[in-house]
Amino acid sequence: MKRNSILLILPFAVLILTAISSISCTAAQDQAIRENVRVPGLQEGVQARDNSLETAVEGNIQSDLELRWYTQEFGIEVTVSTAVATVSMTVRNQDQHDRALALAEGTEGVSQVIDEIEIDPSLPEAPFEW
Repeated sequence: MKRNSILLILPFAVLILTAISSISCTAAQDQAIRENVRVPGLQEGVQARDNSLETAVEGNIQSDLELRWYTQEFGIEVTVSTAVATVSMTVRNQDQHDRALALAEGTEGVSQVIDEIEIDPSLPEAPFEW
């Protein structure tokens, strides 16, 4: 009796395995499907938010008069990717470094700051008194 039950189930098992194997796809096919399926406007919206955060981070750093002078004289680069900001600039001392980093971290919408702020003591002092 057991053997007859197995023989009855065997064709169905083969049919099910055949169906499953025809449904599955290769890794290349899966990747192609993933690349072609996207939410309209999502990538553009994320890019617009990141651009807005770049401007906000740079503006916050430049709200400090001394740091603004260093950014204008020696440059600043802020890039944001999915709310993670990377700040690259050069300042004269640790206090300026810490202020720039705190201002970047305090920007609303920024979840993390990657610190690429360099300290160069040979830079001139800002040409004004505090």
